[in-house]
Amino acid sequence: MMESGTDGDAVTLVHPSGSSARITHHGAHVVSWIDAGGQERLYLSSRARFGPGDAIRGGIPVIFPQFGTGPLPKHGFLRTRRWSLIAHLASSATFRITDDDETRALWPYRFVAELIVNLAEMLTVSLRIVNSGDSPFSFSAALHNYLAVTDVKRSAVRGLSGLVYVDKMAAGARCVEEAGELRLSGETDRIYIAGPRQVTVASAIGSSSTVVGADGFGDWVVWNPWSEGSASLSDMGPGDYVEMLCVEAARIMDPVVIDPGAAWSGTEVIGAT
Repeated sequence: MMESGTDGDAVTLVHPSGSSARITHHGAHVVSWIDAGGQERLYLSSRARFGPGDAIRGGIPVIFPQFGTGPLPKHGFLRTRRWSLIAHLASSATFRITDDDETRALWPYRFVAELIVNLAEMLTVSLRIVNSGDSPFSFSAALHNYLAVTDVKRSAVRGLSGLVYVDKMAAGARCVEEAGELRLSGETDRIYIAGPRQVTVASAIGSSSTVVGADGFGDWVVWNPWSEGSASLSDMGPGDYVEMLCVEAARIMDPVVIDPGAAWSGTEVIGAT
């Protein structure tokens, strides 16, 4: 069995069930989750970059305090910075990062962020944000899951039927998901508003499915760049879009507002069936 430990750049977690996970200090980024059956459930690009200031392509990036584009760097600044490991056991780890001169130059608030990863037969990831300053602030956040699939064209997302979604491929138009299950046939970038607490990616790997449950987020993002988008990304192979499907627990449409001294947390649980 793989041994738990830290090599200075990443932490490896193991569980008696046979599952394992690996989290880098860079971005507190979960780059691997192997289930109890020995199957890797997260996509990680072979061209992913891990250097200072880089956003790792794949795994589970931490998005805060801005989702997408806006006045801040895309998806905020936590995913490109080094976090500190403050607790580590065989099957759990907690990373922490706080504001500094560089973050306050971009976003003038004091905060403490923690990412807590717990490994069992399922993978639990929690993001906790504390307002450590003297004025309230608002933010959006997400755990940007790159789920591994055998063939995205044969996969389906279940649990989104009847929801209103923002379609970024249609200039942000609001639509209603009429399909019983979502099957992708081209570039997709949607925010499903106030969705269920659990969604399923059917036929994620072989004949199995990946289930994602979330609490504290509320929205779901479904994204795949398809062939042209994948080819345009320097840190992704041109055909890699077939092997991944982003289904993300997010808080976007109703941003979090927290007062000084208060905290917010969002948790997701990923399992294999």
